[in-house]
Amino acid sequence: MSSATTSFDPISQNVTVLMADGVTPVNMTIADLDAFFLYNCRITINYGAQVGACLIMLFVTATLTKESKRRKPVFILNIFALVLGFLRSILFALYSVSAWVELWTYITLDFSRVPRSAYATSIAGSVIPLLMTATVNASLVLQAHTVSKVMQRKHYYAITGLSCIVYLLAVGFRFVETVTNSKVIMSAGFYFPQAWIATGVLATETIAIWYFSITFTGKLVWTIYMRKNLGFQKWSYMQILAAMGGCTMVIPSIFACFEYVSPDGFPEAGSWAMTTVALLLPLSSLWASMVTTEPASSFNLSSLWASRNTQDGSEYGRKTFGSHSTGTQDGTQYSNDRKGSSAPISPIANNAIIEKTPNKPNPNRDSTEIDLEMMGVRVDRSYSVHSNRIDSY
Repeated sequence: MSSATTSFDPISQNVTVLMADGVTPVNMTIADLDAFFLYNCRITINYGAQVGACLIMLFVTATLTKESKRRKPVFILNIFALVLGFLRSILFALYSVSAWVELWTYITLDFSRVPRSAYATSIAGSVIPLLMTATVNASLVLQAHTVSKVMQRKHYYAITGLSCIVYLLAVGFRFVETVTNSKVIMSAGFYFPQAWIATGVLATETIAIWYFSITFTGKLVWTIYMRKNLGFQKWSYMQILAAMGGCTMVIPSIFACFEYVSPDGFPEAGSWAMTTVALLLPLSSLWASMVTTEPASSFNLSSLWASRNTQDGSEYGRKTFGSHSTGTQDGTQYSNDRKGSSAPISPIANNAIIEKTPNKPNPNRDSTEIDLEMMGVRVDRSYSVHSNRIDSY
Protein backbone atom coordinates (compact mmCIF):
# COMPACT_ATOMS: atom_id res chain seq x y z
CA MET A 1 0.00 0.00 0.00
CA SER A 2 1.56 3.25 -1.17
CA SER A 3 1.72 6.18 1.24
CA ALA A 4 2.52 8.69 -1.46
CA THR A 5 0.03 11.49 -1.81
CA THR A 6 -1.45 12.43 -5.14
CA SER A 7 -2.92 15.66 -6.44
CA PHE A 8 -5.52 13.85 -8.54
CA ASP A 9 -9.08 15.06 -7.90
CA PRO A 10 -11.48 12.27 -8.85
CA ILE A 11 -14.53 14.53 -9.17
CA SER A 12 -12.72 16.66 -11.74
CA GLN A 13 -12.41 13.84 -14.26
CA ASN A 14 -14.47 13.96 -17.39
CA VAL A 15 -17.44 11.87 -18.40
CA THR A 16 -17.67 11.54 -22.17
CA VAL A 17 -20.86 10.84 -24.11
CA LEU A 18 -21.48 10.84 -27.84
CA MET A 19 -23.95 12.93 -29.78
CA ALA A 20 -26.76 11.38 -31.81
CA ASP A 21 -24.40 10.87 -34.77
CA GLY A 22 -22.36 8.45 -32.66
CA VAL A 23 -19.12 10.28 -33.41
CA THR A 24 -19.10 13.73 -31.82
CA PRO A 25 -17.94 13.51 -28.17
CA VAL A 26 -19.22 15.73 -25.37
CA ASN A 27 -17.28 15.99 -22.11
CA MET A 28 -18.57 16.94 -18.66
CA THR A 29 -16.95 16.67 -15.25
CA ILE A 30 -18.36 14.71 -12.35
CA ALA A 31 -18.60 17.95 -10.36
CA ASP A 32 -20.89 19.41 -13.03
CA LEU A 33 -23.09 16.33 -12.90
CA ASP A 34 -23.27 16.52 -9.10
CA ALA A 35 -24.30 20.17 -9.30
CA PHE A 36 -26.96 19.26 -11.87
CA PHE A 37 -28.48 16.52 -9.70
CA LEU A 38 -28.34 18.62 -6.53
CA TYR A 39 -30.04 21.54 -8.27
CA ASN A 40 -32.88 19.30 -9.44
CA CYS A 41 -33.33 17.87 -5.95
CA ARG A 42 -33.42 21.30 -4.33
CA ILE A 43 -35.83 22.80 -6.82
CA THR A 44 -38.13 19.78 -6.52
CA ILE A 45 -38.16 20.08 -2.72
CA ASN A 46 -38.86 23.81 -3.09
CA TYR A 47 -41.89 23.41 -5.30
CA GLY A 48 -43.04 20.30 -3.44
CA ALA A 49 -43.21 22.36 -0.24
CA GLN A 50 -45.24 25.00 -2.07
CA VAL A 51 -47.64 22.35 -3.37
CA GLY A 52 -48.27 21.10 0.17
CA ALA A 53 -48.61 24.59 1.66
CA CYS A 54 -51.12 25.75 -0.97
CA LEU A 55 -53.12 22.53 -0.74
CA ILE A 56 -53.37 22.66 3.06
CA MET A 57 -54.31 26.35 3.13
CA LEU A 58 -56.87 25.75 0.37
CA PHE A 59 -58.51 23.01 2.44
CA VAL A 60 -58.43 25.08 5.63
CA THR A 61 -59.85 28.18 3.95
CA ALA A 62 -62.60 26.28 2.16
CA THR A 63 -63.73 24.47 5.30
CA LEU A 64 -63.38 27.16 7.99
CA THR A 65 -64.70 30.20 6.15
CA LYS A 66 -68.28 31.09 7.03
CA GLU A 67 -70.97 30.42 4.46
CA SER A 68 -71.94 34.11 4.43
CA LYS A 69 -68.43 35.13 3.33
CA ARG A 70 -67.90 32.59 0.57
CA ARG A 71 -69.50 34.75 -2.10
CA LYS A 72 -67.40 37.80 -1.38
CA PRO A 73 -64.80 38.86 -3.93
CA VAL A 74 -61.93 38.66 -1.43
CA PHE A 75 -62.74 35.00 -0.64
CA ILE A 76 -63.06 34.08 -4.31
CA LEU A 77 -59.75 35.76 -5.16
CA ASN A 78 -57.95 34.08 -2.25
CA ILE A 79 -59.26 30.65 -3.19
CA PHE A 80 -58.39 31.20 -6.84
CA ALA A 81 -54.86 32.33 -5.88
CA LEU A 82 -54.32 29.16 -3.81
CA VAL A 83 -55.54 26.96 -6.67
CA LEU A 84 -53.22 28.72 -9.11
CA GLY A 85 -50.33 28.48 -6.64
CA PHE A 86 -50.95 24.75 -6.34
CA LEU A 87 -51.06 24.25 -10.13
CA ARG A 88 -48.00 26.40 -10.72
CA SER A 89 -45.93 24.47 -8.19
CA ILE A 90 -47.09 21.13 -9.59
CA LEU A 91 -46.13 22.11 -13.13
CA PHE A 92 -42.72 23.42 -12.08
CA ALA A 93 -42.06 20.28 -10.05
CA LEU A 94 -42.98 18.12 -13.05
CA TYR A 95 -40.22 19.81 -15.04
CA SER A 96 -37.63 18.20 -12.76
CA VAL A 97 -38.87 14.72 -13.63
CA SER A 98 -39.52 15.33 -17.34
CA ALA A 99 -37.48 14.56 -20.45
CA TRP A 100 -35.99 18.05 -20.26
CA VAL A 101 -33.62 16.95 -17.49
CA GLU A 102 -32.63 13.52 -18.71
CA LEU A 103 -28.88 13.11 -18.48
CA TRP A 104 -28.15 12.69 -22.17
CA THR A 105 -30.45 15.59 -23.09
CA TYR A 106 -28.85 17.81 -20.49
CA ILE A 107 -25.26 17.04 -21.55
CA THR A 108 -25.72 17.16 -25.32
CA LEU A 109 -28.43 19.89 -25.38
CA ASP A 110 -30.21 17.81 -28.00
CA PHE A 111 -33.94 18.17 -27.32
CA SER A 112 -35.15 16.04 -30.19
CA ARG A 113 -36.16 13.28 -27.79
CA VAL A 114 -38.32 15.60 -25.67
CA PRO A 115 -42.03 14.77 -26.29
CA ARG A 116 -44.66 17.36 -27.13
CA SER A 117 -46.34 16.75 -23.77
CA ALA A 118 -43.23 18.13 -22.03
CA TYR A 119 -43.49 21.26 -24.16
CA ALA A 120 -47.16 21.65 -23.22
CA THR A 121 -46.38 21.25 -19.52
CA SER A 122 -43.66 23.90 -19.70
CA ILE A 123 -45.91 26.33 -21.59
CA ALA A 124 -48.67 25.84 -18.99
CA GLY A 125 -46.10 26.40 -16.25
CA SER A 126 -45.27 29.73 -17.89
CA VAL A 127 -48.89 30.90 -18.21
CA ILE A 128 -50.13 29.95 -14.72
CA PRO A 129 -47.79 32.43 -12.94
CA LEU A 130 -49.31 35.25 -15.00
CA LEU A 131 -52.78 34.36 -13.77
CA MET A 132 -51.52 33.99 -10.21
CA THR A 133 -49.81 37.41 -10.27
CA ALA A 134 -52.99 39.05 -11.56
CA THR A 135 -55.14 37.30 -8.93
CA VAL A 136 -52.91 37.92 -5.90
CA ASN A 137 -52.41 41.58 -6.80
CA ALA A 138 -56.16 41.97 -7.37
CA SER A 139 -56.74 40.72 -3.83
CA LEU A 140 -54.18 43.22 -2.53
CA VAL A 141 -55.85 46.00 -4.52
CA LEU A 142 -59.20 45.09 -2.99
CA GLN A 143 -57.76 45.34 0.52
CA ALA A 144 -56.14 48.69 -0.22
CA HIS A 145 -59.40 49.95 -1.73
CA THR A 146 -61.31 48.93 1.39
CA VAL A 147 -59.33 51.28 3.62
CA SER A 148 -58.69 54.06 1.11
CA LYS A 149 -62.32 54.63 0.09
CA VAL A 150 -63.06 56.20 3.48
CA MET A 151 -60.33 58.80 3.01
CA GLN A 152 -60.74 62.24 1.53
CA ARG A 153 -61.55 62.23 -2.17
CA LYS A 154 -58.20 63.68 -3.23
CA HIS A 155 -56.31 61.04 -1.26
CA TYR A 156 -58.58 58.31 -2.52
CA TYR A 157 -58.08 59.26 -6.17
CA ALA A 158 -54.32 59.57 -5.73
CA ILE A 159 -54.04 56.13 -4.10
CA THR A 160 -56.36 54.58 -6.69
CA GLY A 161 -54.40 56.02 -9.62
CA LEU A 162 -51.07 54.89 -8.20
CA SER A 163 -52.56 51.46 -7.46
CA CYS A 164 -53.51 51.05 -11.11
CA ILE A 165 -49.98 51.93 -12.22
CA VAL A 166 -48.35 49.53 -9.75
CA TYR A 167 -50.78 46.75 -10.66
CA LEU A 168 -50.23 47.18 -14.41
CA LEU A 169 -46.45 47.22 -13.95
CA ALA A 170 -46.45 43.93 -12.03
CA VAL A 171 -48.86 42.17 -14.39
CA GLY A 172 -47.24 43.73 -17.47
CA PHE A 173 -43.74 42.47 -16.64
CA ARG A 174 -45.13 39.03 -15.89
CA PHE A 175 -47.01 39.06 -19.21
CA VAL A 176 -43.83 39.93 -21.12
CA GLU A 177 -41.97 37.13 -19.35
CA THR A 178 -44.75 34.67 -20.20
CA VAL A 179 -44.61 35.53 -23.89
CA THR A 180 -40.82 35.53 -24.20
CA ASN A 181 -40.42 32.37 -22.13
CA SER A 182 -43.04 30.54 -24.17
CA LYS A 183 -41.21 31.45 -27.38
CA VAL A 184 -37.93 30.19 -25.96
CA ILE A 185 -39.55 26.94 -24.86
CA MET A 186 -41.06 26.28 -28.29
CA SER A 187 -37.70 26.94 -29.96
CA ALA A 188 -35.83 24.84 -27.35
CA GLY A 189 -33.51 27.76 -26.76
CA PHE A 190 -32.08 29.54 -23.72
CA TYR A 191 -33.60 32.35 -21.69
CA PHE A 192 -30.33 33.91 -20.54
CA PRO A 193 -30.51 36.92 -22.95
CA GLN A 194 -33.92 37.82 -21.45
CA ALA A 195 -32.84 37.32 -17.84
CA TRP A 196 -33.38 41.02 -17.15
CA ILE A 197 -37.11 40.46 -17.67
CA ALA A 198 -37.19 37.87 -14.88
CA THR A 199 -35.39 40.37 -12.64
CA GLY A 200 -37.96 43.03 -13.51
CA VAL A 201 -40.79 40.61 -12.73
CA LEU A 202 -39.49 39.92 -9.24
CA ALA A 203 -38.80 43.60 -8.61
CA THR A 204 -42.22 44.86 -9.76
CA GLU A 205 -44.06 42.12 -7.88
CA THR A 206 -42.17 42.96 -4.69
CA ILE A 207 -42.89 46.67 -5.16
CA ALA A 208 -46.59 45.91 -5.66
CA ILE A 209 -46.70 43.78 -2.51
CA TRP A 210 -45.06 46.53 -0.47
CA TYR A 211 -47.21 49.31 -1.89
CA PHE A 212 -50.56 47.63 -1.32
CA SER A 213 -49.52 46.25 2.06
CA ILE A 214 -48.26 49.65 3.24
CA THR A 215 -51.51 51.29 2.14
CA PHE A 216 -53.59 48.70 3.96
CA THR A 217 -51.43 48.29 7.05
CA GLY A 218 -50.65 51.99 7.40
CA LYS A 219 -54.33 52.90 7.59
CA LEU A 220 -54.96 50.16 10.16
CA VAL A 221 -51.99 51.20 12.29
CA TRP A 222 -53.22 54.79 12.31
CA THR A 223 -56.69 53.64 13.36
CA ILE A 224 -55.20 51.45 16.10
CA TYR A 225 -53.21 54.44 17.35
CA MET A 226 -56.37 56.53 17.51
CA ARG A 227 -58.17 53.74 19.34
CA LYS A 228 -55.47 53.58 21.98
CA ASN A 229 -55.68 57.32 22.49
CA LEU A 230 -59.38 56.81 23.14
CA GLY A 231 -58.66 54.12 25.74
CA PHE A 232 -59.21 50.93 23.75
CA GLN A 233 -56.44 48.54 24.75
CA LYS A 234 -58.10 45.22 23.93
CA TRP A 235 -56.47 43.12 21.23
CA SER A 236 -58.93 43.19 18.33
CA TYR A 237 -58.93 41.87 14.81
CA MET A 238 -57.69 45.23 13.58
CA GLN A 239 -54.37 44.50 15.29
CA ILE A 240 -54.42 41.03 13.74
CA LEU A 241 -54.91 42.41 10.24
CA ALA A 242 -52.17 44.97 10.80
CA ALA A 243 -49.75 42.31 12.04
CA MET A 244 -50.51 40.04 9.11
CA GLY A 245 -50.17 42.99 6.75
CA GLY A 246 -46.67 43.54 8.08
CA CYS A 247 -45.86 39.87 7.53
CA THR A 248 -47.17 40.17 3.97
CA MET A 249 -44.58 42.88 3.35
CA VAL A 250 -41.56 41.37 5.09
CA ILE A 251 -41.73 37.63 4.39
CA PRO A 252 -42.02 37.82 0.57
CA SER A 253 -39.16 40.33 0.52
CA ILE A 254 -36.93 37.86 2.35
CA PHE A 255 -37.52 35.22 -0.31
CA ALA A 256 -36.95 37.80 -3.05
CA CYS A 257 -33.55 38.56 -1.52
CA PHE A 258 -32.67 34.86 -1.35
CA GLU A 259 -33.23 34.70 -5.10
CA TYR A 260 -30.02 36.72 -5.58
CA VAL A 261 -28.12 36.01 -2.36
CA SER A 262 -28.20 32.21 -2.68
CA PRO A 263 -29.33 31.25 -6.20
CA ASP A 264 -27.65 27.82 -6.06
CA GLY A 265 -28.28 26.86 -2.44
CA PHE A 266 -31.94 27.96 -2.61
CA PRO A 267 -32.94 27.83 -6.29
CA GLU A 268 -36.13 29.61 -7.35
CA ALA A 269 -36.50 31.22 -3.92
CA GLY A 270 -38.28 34.18 -5.53
CA SER A 271 -41.20 31.93 -6.45
CA TRP A 272 -42.13 31.95 -2.75
CA ALA A 273 -42.92 35.68 -2.89
CA MET A 274 -46.32 35.25 -4.55
CA THR A 275 -46.92 31.97 -2.73
CA THR A 276 -46.49 33.50 0.73
CA VAL A 277 -48.87 36.32 -0.15
CA ALA A 278 -51.43 33.78 -1.38
CA LEU A 279 -51.02 31.90 1.92
CA LEU A 280 -51.09 34.91 4.27
CA LEU A 281 -54.15 36.66 2.83
CA PRO A 282 -56.69 33.93 3.71
CA LEU A 283 -54.83 33.15 6.94
CA SER A 284 -55.25 36.73 8.13
CA SER A 285 -58.97 36.65 7.31
CA LEU A 286 -59.46 33.39 9.21
CA TRP A 287 -57.53 34.61 12.23
CA ALA A 288 -59.43 37.90 12.32
CA SER A 289 -62.79 36.14 11.99
CA MET A 290 -62.06 34.25 15.21
CA VAL A 291 -62.11 37.60 17.03
CA THR A 292 -65.08 39.13 15.21
CA THR A 293 -67.29 36.23 16.25
CA GLU A 294 -66.78 36.86 19.95
CA PRO A 295 -69.97 37.74 21.88
CA ALA A 296 -68.42 40.99 23.17
CA SER A 297 -68.03 42.44 19.68
CA SER A 298 -70.51 45.31 20.23
CA PHE A 299 -68.94 48.74 20.23
CA ASN A 300 -69.92 51.05 23.09
CA LEU A 301 -69.98 54.65 21.89
CA SER A 302 -70.54 56.15 25.33
CA SER A 303 -66.84 55.84 26.12
CA LEU A 304 -66.05 57.86 23.00
CA TRP A 305 -68.47 60.64 23.91
CA ALA A 306 -67.84 60.74 27.66
CA SER A 307 -65.20 63.44 27.34
CA ARG A 308 -67.59 65.64 25.34
CA ASN A 309 -70.66 65.30 27.52
CA THR A 310 -71.68 68.28 29.66
CA GLN A 311 -72.73 68.07 33.28
CA ASP A 312 -76.46 68.40 32.56
CA GLY A 313 -76.32 65.90 29.67
CA SER A 314 -77.85 68.38 27.23
CA GLU A 315 -75.10 68.22 24.60
CA TYR A 316 -73.33 65.21 23.15
CA GLY A 317 -70.59 64.66 20.61
CA ARG A 318 -71.57 64.27 16.99
CA LYS A 319 -70.54 61.44 14.68
CA THR A 320 -71.30 60.61 11.09
CA PHE A 321 -71.77 56.90 10.62
CA GLY A 322 -73.30 56.78 7.18
CA SER A 323 -75.71 58.27 4.73
CA HIS A 324 -78.75 57.46 6.90
CA SER A 325 -79.36 56.79 10.59
CA THR A 326 -82.39 56.42 12.82
CA GLY A 327 -82.93 56.90 16.51
CA THR A 328 -85.41 57.80 19.22
CA GLN A 329 -85.89 61.25 20.67
CA ASP A 330 -88.40 61.75 23.48
CA GLY A 331 -89.99 58.45 22.55
CA THR A 332 -90.58 59.55 18.95
CA GLN A 333 -88.96 57.74 16.01
CA TYR A 334 -87.25 60.04 13.55
CA SER A 335 -85.24 59.69 10.38
CA ASN A 336 -82.70 62.17 9.09
CA ASP A 337 -80.67 62.21 5.90
CA ARG A 338 -77.07 62.82 7.00
CA LYS A 339 -75.02 62.85 3.81
CA GLY A 340 -71.97 64.91 4.58
CA SER A 341 -73.46 66.18 7.85
CA SER A 342 -73.58 65.22 11.50
CA ALA A 343 -76.95 65.35 13.22
CA PRO A 344 -77.04 65.47 17.05
CA ILE A 345 -77.79 62.27 18.86
CA SER A 346 -80.60 62.26 21.41
CA PRO A 347 -79.68 62.68 25.11
CA ILE A 348 -81.65 59.48 25.75
CA ALA A 349 -78.96 57.58 23.88
CA ASN A 350 -76.35 58.26 26.52
CA ASN A 351 -75.41 54.59 26.61
CA ALA A 352 -76.22 53.93 22.99
CA ILE A 353 -74.51 51.09 21.21
CA ILE A 354 -74.20 49.95 17.66
CA GLU A 355 -75.22 46.34 17.62
CA LYS A 356 -74.23 43.88 14.97
CA THR A 357 -76.72 41.22 14.04
CA PRO A 358 -74.81 38.00 13.41
CA ASN A 359 -77.93 36.24 12.16
CA LYS A 360 -78.41 38.79 9.37
CA PRO A 361 -74.98 39.38 7.78
CA ASN A 362 -74.65 41.74 4.86
CA PRO A 363 -72.89 39.84 2.04
CA ASN A 364 -71.58 43.08 0.51
CA ARG A 365 -69.36 44.00 3.45
CA ASP A 366 -66.10 42.52 4.67
CA SER A 367 -64.60 42.50 8.14
CA THR A 368 -62.37 45.50 7.49
CA GLU A 369 -65.35 47.68 6.56
CA ILE A 370 -67.16 46.65 9.72
CA ASP A 371 -64.26 47.59 11.95
CA LEU A 372 -63.65 50.91 10.24
CA GLU A 373 -67.33 51.83 10.48
CA MET A 374 -67.31 50.86 14.14
CA MET A 375 -64.63 53.49 14.58
CA GLY A 376 -67.00 56.15 13.27
CA VAL A 377 -65.29 56.50 9.89
CA ARG A 378 -67.80 57.44 7.27
CA VAL A 379 -68.75 54.58 4.94
CA ASP A 380 -71.79 54.63 2.70
CA ARG A 381 -73.76 52.15 4.77
CA SER A 382 -76.70 52.41 7.22
CA TYR A 383 -76.75 51.66 10.94
CA SER A 384 -79.39 51.83 13.62
CA VAL A 385 -78.70 53.64 16.88
CA HIS A 386 -80.70 52.28 19.83
CA SER A 387 -80.82 52.96 23.53
CA ASN A 388 -80.28 50.36 26.18
CA ARG A 389 -84.05 50.13 26.72
CA ILE A 390 -84.50 47.96 23.65
CA ASP A 391 -84.14 44.22 23.82
CA SER A 392 -80.98 42.59 22.53
CA TYR A 393 -81.19 40.59 19.33
